[in-house]
Amino acid sequence: MRKDRNKKSLNTKAFAAAVVLGVAAIAAASIAAYNRTIDNLTPTSDKNSSNTWVFSAPDSSPVNAEQSGVEREDSISSDVPAQAGLTDDAQSVEASVSEDAEEAEAVNKPVKSEARNIMPVEGEISHPFSNGELVKSETLGVWKTHDGCDILCPLGTDVKSMSSGIVNEIREDPLWGICVVVEQDNGLTVEYCGLAKELNIKTGQEIKEGEIIGKTSDTCQIEIVQEPHLHLGVKQGGKWIDPMSVISKSE
Repeated sequence: MRKDRNKKSLNTKAFAAAVVLGVAAIAAASIAAYNRTIDNLTPTSDKNSSNTWVFSAPDSSPVNAEQSGVEREDSISSDVPAQAGLTDDAQSVEASVSEDAEEAEAVNKPVKSEARNIMPVEGEISHPFSNGELVKSETLGVWKTHDGCDILCPLGTDVKSMSSGIVNEIREDPLWGICVVVEQDNGLTVEYCGLAKELNIKTGQEIKEGEIIGKTSDTCQIEIVQEPHLHLGVKQGGKWIDPMSVISKSE
């Protein structure tokens, strides 16, 4: 019995010694690996940071440090669009928005043309362009915008084309009377309202600056209580503008 107990005791001690040796071996290997890693770390000379470290590849490494750095720079440069998240669809949308912005900017640009715009009739301005502000209508007795200007002149006065262009429309409006719309070569759309039914032009006709369109009359019912006049409206890019702002000054 005593021999068996001694034998078990020896086995237990041998096992404990083996465990201790194993732990010691593992610790030694870890320390050796740590030391090798520390040896590969060298401090930089950056004055702004005293604890900055960089990793130097071992001489046996198949990768050349300088070549690796150059290749990484080229890769970053070529991958900028991808890193910025600009997919093909996003780039297409961005290009479309840019084109729309350019088109909108082109519409809002002032008219650039060598063509003049002359006064269609000679007379004083009785009711100017209101630029979107409400003014009281003498005929209707209500507040409304005045999207043109009224030029005083006797009934039967010849109305001349402000500039060259094409007669785009002739209509008989229940409020504005006989109206002639001219698309001018300089980009302006001009409306002559309150004309007599007998006109000197027809739809689709090309007309020149100063050519007689027709004569003033009392067909403009919306402004019938005012003194005889021509109602002149001008659009640029589909928006009403002050007609007097584009009429050339008399020389």
